[in-house]
Amino acid sequence: MTAGSGAAGIADIEACSGNDPAKAVTACTRIIQSRNIGQPDLIAGALRNRGFLYQSRGDLPRAIGDYDAAIKLGQAATPAPALARVYVNRGLLRAARGEDALAQADNDAAIALDPKVASAYLNRSALEMKHGQQDKALADLNAAVNLDSRDSAILVSRGAIYVNRGDVDRAIADFTAAISVNPADANAWRGRGLAYQRKGDSAHASADSAEALRLNPNSAGAHLQHAMALRASGDPERAIAEFSRAIAMDPGDAAAIKARGDAYLATGHRDLAIADFSQAVALEPRFGDAYVNRGAAYLAKADWDHAITDFGKAIEMNPSQVVAYLDRGQALTARGDQDLALADFEAAVRLQPDSAIAYRNRAFLEHAKGDNRRAVVDYTKALELDRRDEEAWRGRGLSHLDAHDMDAAIADLSQAIALNGGDALAFHFRSKAYAAKNDLRRAGADDSEAIRLDPRLAQRASR
Repeated sequence: MTAGSGAAGIADIEACSGNDPAKAVTACTRIIQSRNIGQPDLIAGALRNRGFLYQSRGDLPRAIGDYDAAIKLGQAATPAPALARVYVNRGLLRAARGEDALAQADNDAAIALDPKVASAYLNRSALEMKHGQQDKALADLNAAVNLDSRDSAILVSRGAIYVNRGDVDRAIADFTAAISVNPADANAWRGRGLAYQRKGDSAHASADSAEALRLNPNSAGAHLQHAMALRASGDPERAIAEFSRAIAMDPGDAAAIKARGDAYLATGHRDLAIADFSQAVALEPRFGDAYVNRGAAYLAKADWDHAITDFGKAIEMNPSQVVAYLDRGQALTARGDQDLALADFEAAVRLQPDSAIAYRNRAFLEHAKGDNRRAVVDYTKALELDRRDEEAWRGRGLSHLDAHDMDAAIADLSQAIALNGGDALAFHFRSKAYAAKNDLRRAGADDSEAIRLDPRLAQRASR
């Protein structure tokens, strides 16, 4: 058989699977155009090879066309394992075009043809993760690991699922295995860094994220992960610099911009934080957490109206957002809208019955409205949930004081002082309880300590 006879020549057959992509495409094309119906396996092989070459250079339509033709020739022209890989490749291209259902059908077909093709399980799991099917994705990744435990991409993908499920120890084990297989896999280092961060191990998190960044310094995601690790390790200024690098590489990443805003807020740069949160919601108008945090920045600036507006927007988007009710309640309290604030704290208690802060804040307003009995009940509930809540001890002590139960007041205020020896108000109110019991020595000592801690209390009108 010669090249001039209308059939494929030996030179074309060799070149079609050779190392020169340009020559390979030309040779494969000649084989395909020869239409040698007596050798369908030869044509199918040329279609598979040319499709892969088109795929490698990003020519998706031509690659899919070749894979379509190879699949159409069926198992008579292509052995099942090879045909399974054609389905895998076409599935990848369909997924890249957003044709998820068609891509998943290709992955299913690949597994049906060859249950040992690990890449089909990996690709199917990626689509399952995209559509929130974590259990199915984990099952597929388990199958993939059983088939190929030395594929770092499979291990990294399974580690990512474990992180999402909160199983950080298993995640760390998978990422560590991936690193041992491929120490240059930046995604494995990033993933393990995130797992360590979720575990509260900021030292290992920072070290891993730094290595990921060294391996891939042009990755916005690597800069973002390192920034998060730096912030978690208590280095917000360096974190801000890393967030800024990530944002420069990907200016449309609303999550990164919001995260930098969080770092600005933590360092007291409220106006810069507000600017970042505003940019984040401009990019993603339904970004509820950005509204909550911008509201917190306004709250810190005592800008009650803007804070209340932002918390309200967050609640509109997610009526179960407990922190938004708590923070809006604080802003409403500061603005003097006690009834509206009380409604917010009641909503927070209803949504999260184990929130000590919700009970404590509701108790504060009940006390302010003169209902000491209810205030004591709510402060007590708050303390059942958090015995180290100094403000709840002080608040309950003050409620007892106003209810003329001096012994209970002294006991609670003493607990507040034990938790925070710098609590001037606790000393101030305990001095009044002692005075009411005619224990003038202790009353005087507490009053002096209160004024030492906060000289403004010397001018405070007596209760």
